[in-house]
Amino acid sequence: YTSPSRPMVCMGTGCDVVRASPFAHFLGLPTPVYGLMMYGLLALLLIGGALLPEREGFFRLNAAVVSGGGFLISLYLSGVEGFVIHAWCAWCVASAITVTVFFALAALDAYRPASRPADAGAMVSPAWRGHAAVWVAAVALGAPSFYWLMRHGTPPPAQPGSLQAMAEQLIRPDSHSTGNPNAPVTIVEFGDFECPYCGDAEKSLEAVQAKYGDRIRFVFRHYPVWALHPYAEKAAEASECAADQGKFWEGAKKLYDQQADLSDPALLRYAQEMGLDMSKFKSCLASGEMAKRVRRDYDDGMAVGVRRTPTFFIGGKMAEGALDVSQFSQLIDQALAQRGVKPPETSAGQLAQGLGTSSAGEGSLIRPSLLANPGAQTASGFQTAVACSADEASKPEATLIHTPEAKALFASASTQPAQARPLFLDVRPAAEFAVEHIAGARNLPLDKMERQWNTLPKNRLLVLYESGRKPGDICAAGRAAGRILLAHSFSRDQVKVFQEGLAAWEKAGLPVEGHRQASLR
Repeated sequence: YTSPSRPMVCMGTGCDVVRASPFAHFLGLPTPVYGLMMYGLLALLLIGGALLPEREGFFRLNAAVVSGGGFLISLYLSGVEGFVIHAWCAWCVASAITVTVFFALAALDAYRPASRPADAGAMVSPAWRGHAAVWVAAVALGAPSFYWLMRHGTPPPAQPGSLQAMAEQLIRPDSHSTGNPNAPVTIVEFGDFECPYCGDAEKSLEAVQAKYGDRIRFVFRHYPVWALHPYAEKAAEASECAADQGKFWEGAKKLYDQQADLSDPALLRYAQEMGLDMSKFKSCLASGEMAKRVRRDYDDGMAVGVRRTPTFFIGGKMAEGALDVSQFSQLIDQALAQRGVKPPETSAGQLAQGLGTSSAGEGSLIRPSLLANPGAQTASGFQTAVACSADEASKPEATLIHTPEAKALFASASTQPAQARPLFLDVRPAAEFAVEHIAGARNLPLDKMERQWNTLPKNRLLVLYESGRKPGDICAAGRAAGRILLAHSFSRDQVKVFQEGLAAWEKAGLPVEGHRQASLR
């Protein structure tokens, strides 16, 4: 939780799904902090009972009350994991069991007769020694461990290195590549299959590869952003399992096309649709044998300065974020020109007045930035605002609302003037919005939010929503859109995220519009 760019210790048990959910923080603090405070208070109550035997009953009763509160909160959070997040974290389950047992024992102990005064003096010494020994041992072992985790959890800054070392980490001999191996320009992408901006860039890359043909080679490296995308690592492993059967690129395209559902059952379904040997695929995915390769890609990315996805390296330049065909063309044309190769006649880069002028122009997505790796002083970097980053996990979140609240806001519109009515904002792609959406809603897809947020009214309440039908964090796109709006001075009172989304809206029988509804009439 203090180092969101790293995966949880219990990877694969649902802890990353839970950490990426809106329930992972409360009042700006990680939820586990409150659990730590509860256990610390219980430890103080136990020691207090041993130090002050004449107040033993008071400490017993308060230990029962505190652990009882912890039990109720754990019960609620377990329900959230099971029925809202649909994922179980081993650490959370272990804590829930611990506090349940502690509460049961504390409740029984609270009803135990207090020690007789005559016995108190005889009991205090051994009791205190026992509790003190446990306390000292816990601090002696826990404090250094916590300090080590805090220091080692966050990846250290990239250290200066030679260009040769960087080149070796940028492309490994076994890295996945496609296109002309002797092409004058190589494009290296560090991507995350769950990042919507990587999916957008994938569509642009298909057009770029068709346009430039044998002039370019494309290399893909994994960089799962665990803090935001709990399914990204397993999806990356699945692509490597597909690569074992000669279908990496087909698998990568399938994962990008199906970003809405990257759960384990979905990965098996996609493998079957691709015609893979299911016995081999299941064994590969379940064994976790590909995790080492995915981690190596991630570590290589960190070493060369990658911090966001997608990140591209094109002819000695690093570009962060989703680029469109024109922006790719600008960078590729420059790289081709440096190598004395003429770009295609239809290149969009030829229509621009140079990358420097275009990037500095008002409204351009590309803007100069320093390459994150200080060892690569000769390279230039460019950054767009449209990218996935672990930093998102620490940004302010919009308030979550549920179906009854969303229904009340919708109903209130009939009693308010048009300019003051709540605006329901669908953050799904336009094609999905056209099929079906909440009546009167406006569409602004997440991938366009960073560029078009200023088209939204600041004098109306905005209710962000999506389909609510995908597994895991069902409002991830809505929350991401909310973070963007809050970063652009929209107030938290003005931005709400309808957690259950369109699925719950339909289930409640509330009005919807779109092609599907028109065909039913």
